[in-house]
Amino acid sequence: MKLSQWWQIIRRDTPAWWPQAAALDNTALATDRWIILDTETSGFSAQENKLLSLAAVTYEAGGLSLGGQWYATLNTTDTQGLGDSVVVHRLTASQLADGMDVQEGITTLAQFVGAAPVLAYHHGHDRNFIKAAMYRSGFPMLPWRWLEAADIFALAWPAAGFTQPSLDDWLAWHGIAVEERHHALEDAWVTAMLWLKAVPALAAQGIHTRAELAKALRARRALARHRG
Repeated sequence: MKLSQWWQIIRRDTPAWWPQAAALDNTALATDRWIILDTETSGFSAQENKLLSLAAVTYEAGGLSLGGQWYATLNTTDTQGLGDSVVVHRLTASQLADGMDVQEGITTLAQFVGAAPVLAYHHGHDRNFIKAAMYRSGFPMLPWRWLEAADIFALAWPAAGFTQPSLDDWLAWHGIAVEERHHALEDAWVTAMLWLKAVPALAAQGIHTRAELAKALRARRALARHRG
């Protein structure tokens, strides 16, 4: 993207639905509203590969519900170059062709998320693809407050002793059986199930609010840097 194009995007007036970043305040985690997010993509490069689908699950007032989920495939009529990603994510050419326009999909998702904190496992991947899609649609990056699920789970259950665990490692550690993985909605759900377990585990350590969680995560990262 040229500098002039980027400058036009960041100076563009934002629409009425544009969300606010979640405040890291004294909102209690047990009664809070969070969005657990996942994406499906055709590869690892946000510049070269495609965003195929988006999924979100709502944690609210200490629970999860089927009514609090959102999922959409995105219109990808040109499936050339998608390779095995379509097989891995169990998507068909017709599903992709009938999917939402990328701008519509992200707009709808943004309104679903609102001002809630956004939790994702290895969220950098999801964030980079959404950011690239926003820029291509002529918008700056959504001002969501992203939090890294991997760091929160490590904070909640230090006894697990993992160094760089995968989502599957945490599911196995908790004895959560999963029939299918690598589908955005299913992965969002299992991450949400772990978050549901993490909230009381954090409370047992004196972490009850957004602010306390943010402080504990900063301290954990500082300790990790000190240990090198």
